[in-house]
Amino acid sequence: MSTNPLEKPDGTNVHDAQKERYDETYFAQYKHDAKRHSMYLAERDHIEYFKPNGRILDVGCGIGAFLDQFDNDKWEKFGTDVAEVAIASARKRGIHVNDLDKAYEYPVDHFDVIVFRGSLQLIPTPFAVIENCIELLAPGGYLVFLSTPNSNSPYYRRFKTLPFLTPTGNFLIPSDIMMKDALQNFGLEVVEIRHPYLGGPYARPLRDHLYYLMSFLGLRRKFPFWRSSMEIYARKPARK
Repeated sequence: MSTNPLEKPDGTNVHDAQKERYDETYFAQYKHDAKRHSMYLAERDHIEYFKPNGRILDVGCGIGAFLDQFDNDKWEKFGTDVAEVAIASARKRGIHVNDLDKAYEYPVDHFDVIVFRGSLQLIPTPFAVIENCIELLAPGGYLVFLSTPNSNSPYYRRFKTLPFLTPTGNFLIPSDIMMKDALQNFGLEVVEIRHPYLGGPYARPLRDHLYYLMSFLGLRRKFPFWRSSMEIYARKPARK
C-alpha cells in the first residue's frame, strides 16, 4: 500500500489530475473579470495596511493576476502552482515560481507575507502546506487567507456547497472556527477575520436574500451571501 498521500489507489498522482483540470480554459474565465479585479485591489490594499512592502508568496498563484496588482518597486513576488500553463503565465509577469517539485524550496524566514487566495480548499494536504509556509514566514510576517470558503455560513449549511467552489476539486471546506483554532495551534496570532459581503462587487442584497428565501420553495440559483467567504490575517510572533 502506498504511503504517499498524493498517490491515488490507481497509482496516478493527485497533482496530475489537477494539471488536467486547471488548464488554459479554466484560467481564461478570470482574465477579464472586472469584479474580480476590484476584489484584487481591495485585498492588496488591506494586506498593505499590515505590511507595506517586502517579499510575498502567493500559494496557488494561478496566472499571477493577483500578484500583478502589487507594485514591483515595493514587493518581490513569488508564487506556487500545479498547472504548467499558470506557471508559465506567472513567470511572464515577472513572478518567481519554482517548478512544482521544488515549490517551497526557500530559506527559512524568507517571506514577509504568504497568501492563499481561493486556493486552500484545492490543496490535497492543506495543513502540511500551512505548516511549511509558517516555517518560511519571517517573524512578524503575515499568513493571509483570501476568498476562502467558510463552511460556517448560512449558504453552506443550507446547500452543502458554496457558489464559487470548483465542483469536484476540493479537499477541505474549512470554517472560520476551524482555521482560527488551527492557526493558533500552529503558534500564530490571529489578528483579524473578515467576512466580506456588503460593499463587495458581487453582492446584491435584495436579490440575494430573495433567492435564499425562494430556495425553500425549490428555486436553485447561485448567489453571494453572508459569511460564505472569509479573510484571515495571522501574524507569526517575533522570536524571544
